Amino acid sequence: MKKSILLGTAALAAVALAAPQAADAGETKIGGYYQFRMASMDNTPGDAAGDENANYWAQRLQLNVDMKASDKSHAHLVTRVLDNNTVQGNDATLAVGTTATTANWQVRQLWLETEAWGVGLKVGNMPVALNDGILVDHDVTSYGTILLSKNFGGVTVIGADVKVAEGSAMTVGVNANHMDTDLYVLSALGKVNSIDYQVTGAYLHEDNSVTAVAANPVLGTVGNGLGAKTGTGSVNDGWLALTLGGQIQGIDLTGTAIYETGMSNVTNDSQLDDSGVLLALRGKGKTGFGGWNAYAFYGSEDYTAPVAGGDQPHWSPTWDSGGAGAHDLMERALSSTLGGGANGAAATTNIATDVSNMWGVGAGLAINAGAWTIKPSLDYARLVEETITNGVAGAAPYRSAWGGTLGFSTKIQEGTTLDLSGTWVDPNRSNNAVGTAATEDTMHYLQASVKMDF
Repeated sequence: MKKSILLGTAALAAVALAAPQAADAGETKIGGYYQFRMASMDNTPGDAAGDENANYWAQRLQLNVDMKASDKSHAHLVTRVLDNNTVQGNDATLAVGTTATTANWQVRQLWLETEAWGVGLKVGNMPVALNDGILVDHDVTSYGTILLSKNFGGVTVIGADVKVAEGSAMTVGVNANHMDTDLYVLSALGKVNSIDYQVTGAYLHEDNSVTAVAANPVLGTVGNGLGAKTGTGSVNDGWLALTLGGQIQGIDLTGTAIYETGMSNVTNDSQLDDSGVLLALRGKGKTGFGGWNAYAFYGSEDYTAPVAGGDQPHWSPTWDSGGAGAHDLMERALSSTLGGGANGAAATTNIATDVSNMWGVGAGLAINAGAWTIKPSLDYARLVEETITNGVAGAAPYRSAWGGTLGFSTKIQEGTTLDLSGTWVDPNRSNNAVGTAATEDTMHYLQASVKMDF
């Protein structure tokens, strides 16, 4: 049910699309999956008042629609009819059309792709992944995008305007029509000998004419040290990324290096206005009993991602468990949501995100044991700098965390899979943490699910 579509061929895909299989001309095909899950979790890295454990059932229904008018013109729709919906008790009904986090009938992706005068064209809300998902990544979400592509003798050139934010979410008492944030992308993909490559230049422009900025996807929220600007005018930033991939002695390796220029028109925040780097390496291979995978990454103290709060690279199940009612424990232990003010920080400040001001390593196995597949993995991550002044002073409550996941899966019927897994993460308290709330407490997420793909 999944494929990559790019109008123009290249070994590395700049835009990964989760969509149903192609239909014949003039046809529409519907696919998707239903998942039911029982879960038990504690996703708080520090001790909290009362019982932190939660036990629940959750379910999800996703529909993927592929609409094809011709070989070169087709549209795609991905919608969640139910998304992380808690299974209720006696005489329950399922709400439709709500706007809560468990809202039903959420349209996650909707885009059209075609070809005009030899140039590939994609428009709409689509998933975007750049440079192995290290520069920009997605889950079952989307970015408003206009994308053009053209193949030149084996090299595919892509130009895109990716809408990071639209208007009103970023403004305080001013005309929202002039407050858009766009990421302009120019990328080339190709192959030299046995090495696949992608080179990307990205430029972010926030057309903001006011000093006060609230709920800004680039600057954050006023008061957390990331909203300070030198005055009126736009905010800009730039990235240059290189990804290389190939096979060495039977091992598939993909490496990415990104340089960020630093954000303009901000003050009192070295993390934003200073330049930074992000380095990442992934590897995988086969064994006599299955396979293995590994990763390592380093995000400098001053690296700023193009989309603050965007979906982190999917390093492992410990970072990104996925599915109905899921909890991403490693991400929660060290990311900005808890590293800024919660669990004992002195002040609200974003000092770490999923790839910024952090380094990490991890490895996993896939072991075939009869009808079962066993997947153990081990992960470790640590902040580069624990205490940073970003307009307001603050210290991270946790400086590092290690964890792992053990999963078991088997096919119980055609297209239907039983999955059992447990994830544990142990956060380590920072020496600079303030307050007794920043205590160390092991986090866990246990789940059993049945998933039917159709």
